[in-house]
Amino acid sequence: MAESESTTNMPAASDDGHDGNDDNDSEPARKRQRIRLSCLECRRRKLSCSRELPCDRCLKSGTPDRCSYESKPGGPTTTAASLAGEKTSFSPVAPLVSFGAGSDNARRPSGNHPPARREADNSLLKDAARDHERIRKLELEVAQLRTTLSKQSSVDGSTIAASPSTIKDVAKETHVVTSCASFIPETAHGYRGNSFRSRYYGPYNAWSALQELTGIHPFMRETADEWLRPLNIQKKDRAKRQEDRDKKFAEPDPFLESILPSKDETDSLIAVYLDQFEQLHRIVHIPTFKKEYAAFWDPSHERCASFTALVLSMIAVSCCMDMQASNKFVGIKSSSFQTAEKWTTACVEWHGRQSQKHRRLVHYQIACLLYLAKKVNIIKKKRFWTTAGSMIREAITIGLHQDPDHAGKRISPYNAEMRRRLWATMVEFDVQASHNQGVPTLLSQVYNDTDAPGNLDDESFDESSTELPISRPRLEYTFSSYAHLSRQSLPLRLELNKLLTGPPVDLEWEQVLQYSDMITQEIDALPEWDLEMEENSEMSHKPILAHTLLHVQLRQYLIPLHQPYLKLRKYHSKYQTAEFVYYSAARDLVMMHDRLFQKGIRALYFLREDSLRAAMNLCNVSLHQPKGTIVPVSSQYAANRPAASTGLIMSNAQETLGLIEKCIMIMEDRILRCGNNDPWGYSSMCAAYGLLETHLGIKILDNAKAKAAERFISLHYKLLAYQIPPFPTQQTQSDLATSQPNPDAISGPSSVSPFAMQLGATPLHREGPPLSMPWLLPTDTTQLLVPNPDVNFGMLDSDLTDLWGDWGGDFT
Repeated sequence: MAESESTTNMPAASDDGHDGNDDNDSEPARKRQRIRLSCLECRRRKLSCSRELPCDRCLKSGTPDRCSYESKPGGPTTTAASLAGEKTSFSPVAPLVSFGAGSDNARRPSGNHPPARREADNSLLKDAARDHERIRKLELEVAQLRTTLSKQSSVDGSTIAASPSTIKDVAKETHVVTSCASFIPETAHGYRGNSFRSRYYGPYNAWSALQELTGIHPFMRETADEWLRPLNIQKKDRAKRQEDRDKKFAEPDPFLESILPSKDETDSLIAVYLDQFEQLHRIVHIPTFKKEYAAFWDPSHERCASFTALVLSMIAVSCCMDMQASNKFVGIKSSSFQTAEKWTTACVEWHGRQSQKHRRLVHYQIACLLYLAKKVNIIKKKRFWTTAGSMIREAITIGLHQDPDHAGKRISPYNAEMRRRLWATMVEFDVQASHNQGVPTLLSQVYNDTDAPGNLDDESFDESSTELPISRPRLEYTFSSYAHLSRQSLPLRLELNKLLTGPPVDLEWEQVLQYSDMITQEIDALPEWDLEMEENSEMSHKPILAHTLLHVQLRQYLIPLHQPYLKLRKYHSKYQTAEFVYYSAARDLVMMHDRLFQKGIRALYFLREDSLRAAMNLCNVSLHQPKGTIVPVSSQYAANRPAASTGLIMSNAQETLGLIEKCIMIMEDRILRCGNNDPWGYSSMCAAYGLLETHLGIKILDNAKAKAAERFISLHYKLLAYQIPPFPTQQTQSDLATSQPNPDAISGPSSVSPFAMQLGATPLHREGPPLSMPWLLPTDTTQLLVPNPDVNFGMLDSDLTDLWGDWGGDFT
């Protein structure tokens, strides 16, 4: 019997192929399972892995923190030293466990030992294995940090990218970063709830502290059953309350119904929004929206107030794109703008009355659409940054910054993907608002664990999907391509944003060059799509929109990085590179926007201020060049002209003037659609153009001033010409109908400007459609600018003189 027990126990005690008998060394050792060399994330996604730390796949997907490898078969770890397999300096666990003087039996427990001795040996073996694994993790975490910093990638894949200066202090910072990184996974423990009725709690709030109290939940439950339940304290009828909320949610809103336009007008505005804006910022699931939108107009279907608000906020975004409704003005604002402002205000008030606790997907969609509507129509411009920051804070409270797949939450694939899309949209809103205003963003301090939205077409999944399809390749364009690819450059943009908006820092020239190189690498990594896809296909896909925005949002950082070195160019020749990079970045911004403008795609320059910024930047870099070194345009100066400059910027001075002219034309098109809601921008562009003409010797100072004033006033004559008459006129109704402007003059896809601008001509001589109120034009056309005493610019409800006389005042 003893012999049988001994025989049974002996194989179980073997850890390295021995059975406890020294004479049986010829028995073959147990074959060890090979460690898989691909990272766990690539294995999960069934993709090839570069076997680096982090690997290329994880870097491109924006999740380098999830790149981990197996330290032993079946045991994942957060490090990548297992890439080296058995070549690591550590040996297997067994050789580290040595308790005797060199005998094999002293190193491992044997079946012949008493139970107490076997238990002690097993305990020592486990402790040694645990210590070995802990040492391995610590050392490999150091190796991981060094590798990551040397590649200048993000520490956590979403917040601050490694700056060039941090590479020098790797050894000094390793311990601090390692200690902080060990707490990152704990942030996912406070994510409670599902869908969009979730709530995020950090690791140090009161709820998390309650979770740490062992036995608190059974104690409270037993106390309630024993002492409180006999008192017949009435409990909340949660089912009844949920039923009441659902009933109230389905009710219509009479006021929103009253301001809803006709179906035909709504259909056209919805089509414009889905065709252009939804390809940039993913807010709605298009097939689901179209299904609900079709039922929305069914007379037998009761309209839900939330969907009515969704439709109104959506058409408020694209309202000014429809020129048929933008040809009338009241003051300096078009009738389309006033309509969009009315819809936006009504939806903002409705959204503010909704419960902060019981919110659904549609509430966050409406919030994003309202921000877009305010941005496009320039409503409350000073609040753009604070509004975007408020959306980020609200998104964090429901845990949108935590990916449900990482947190192990049971959320449907549809809701999980919509959470990723909305978070990506809010992030881009906040980052751009921060850059425009030159102030920091909260995102620099937020641990962003959410994956990038998949490169998926909406038709590939819906609310009933049990799993999401595999994300399509980067070279394949979808409506979600921008949201998918923009996440790749987010760490770098956040680092640059923190650098440019934080405390004043004197950047070394070498650091500026390194950041410029990092920006260029991100630009080169962007895919090259067929930008004429929309012309060769029946689909409404416009890769040119996403392509332009992906490039613009990176190139815009080159300008503030190199701007401080423009003044240093005359002191050292090495800073000539700053001039070239600065000029090229501004030129590229104008060219990319003009390409969209020529195609009739206006969504991007309605959303951004690149045309204004680029015009000022081009003028700035040109003014830093020697004065009067350009060959004048007019031949009358040919005899006295100075020698032409051989510098790149001055050699392209004529092109620079043409680029600024393009920016002014883009701004004019926006004003004649939406109104002069930001008059400081247009007046400054006209002044910058005249100032540059003076600097280049093309015009003398007085002529340049007159030309700038003529351009500015002529635009306001156009606004006056399309005013809604406040009094009856002698014109008949048929005359007014025939004198209305032709919408095709502006809405045509190849239209460069709504009115052909002839330089040097008086306002009356400009070409364009017949004006509806010609009596407002100047009466004397023999002089350059002779005001008409019958014209009252007070109708525009704007002090035009203050725009020029007090440029340091309130611009917005």
